[in-house]
Amino acid sequence: MLTVNHDGVSVESDLSGGRLECPECRGRLRPWGWARERLIRHGTGAGRFLVRHRPRRGRCAGCAATHVLLEAGLAARRADTAAVIAAAVEAKTAAGHGHRRIAAWLGRPASTVRGWLRTFAASAVSIAEVFTALAHRDGADAAGLWPAPAPTPAGAALAAVTAYASVLAERFAVAVMPWHSAGLAAAGPFFFSTGRWHGGVQHELALTPQVRGGKGEESTG
Repeated sequence: MLTVNHDGVSVESDLSGGRLECPECRGRLRPWGWARERLIRHGTGAGRFLVRHRPRRGRCAGCAATHVLLEAGLAARRADTAAVIAAAVEAKTAAGHGHRRIAAWLGRPASTVRGWLRTFAASAVSIAEVFTALAHRDGADAAGLWPAPAPTPAGAALAAVTAYASVLAERFAVAVMPWHSAGLAAAGPFFFSTGRWHGGVQHELALTPQVRGGKGEESTG
């Protein structure tokens, strides 16, 4: 599975031109059909709505592995957008709200929100370590971008990813990059999954200025 951008036209162009790399062997991906369609929940509270996503698939010309191309606004195996999950994490980490209060605000099941928060907390130490290293590696002035120290591991993780989001915003010449977009760009679609952070992670961008991309994927609460 690979994080790409929201522009389906550029995804098709990059697949046809061999400009997307296989995350397994760094071979070139080529068009390989479509993954199954899924309904993804967008928005919060009374503004909730469903969108059908049918992600593109690519097949590596080198190792023959197939990969779902998941657009950057979506996280792997989640039925909600990354922005919604990020809002829950912020409400817990920055404001100290409980999962039931957050669930009521977002209009999501309490058990789903509790799972998001537990997953982020369980991965927080690794996330903080990786994104601190990335910010210092890629930021021209990492110290100037750094947020205030956080009292909890989850707070430190959020601060580190936020700092790296500022680095990427400067690199891509955009005014603001949401921290969850930076997380998905650097760590891939499983950024919000505990398994992504077990056994170590590579300190490389999954999305670079040279590798652009396309559409959405797999989802569960």
